[in-house]
Amino acid sequence: MRCEEVHERLSALIDEQLSREEREQVEYHLHTCEACSGEYQDLRRFVEFCRQLEAPEPRIDLWREFQPMLAEIVVEHRLSFVQRLRRQWGRLVSQVCYGIILFLQVVTYQLTLTLSRYIVEPEQAAVVRPARG
Repeated sequence: MRCEEVHERLSALIDEQLSREEREQVEYHLHTCEACSGEYQDLRRFVEFCRQLEAPEPRIDLWREFQPMLAEIVVEHRLSFVQRLRRQWGRLVSQVCYGIILFLQVVTYQLTLTLSRYIVEPEQAAVVRPARG
């Protein structure tokens, strides 16, 4: 067995998921190949360390977060086709309006930057223009 094949099977060896024949071939290779043996020992230590870790308790209540969304879906499925269509149309229109507003804000900002190059402040105008007299 080649090193690449052994590396692919190391995790399965640790989890005892190899057939007897495969396990024997991998173990034989590990006894003869120092590099693969070291890789196996490192992986085994890492897996043992991970198994000793305690699983953290979830900090949020997922049901409280998803219940309103689920209730909305249930209500929507009980509506008639026409009512669902109106609802979805309303959502689409509001999203398009938000997009238009955002686009206009970007255009306005860009226009403000462009025009600010050509508009001179009153204090700067007095310095730039020579006084008549």
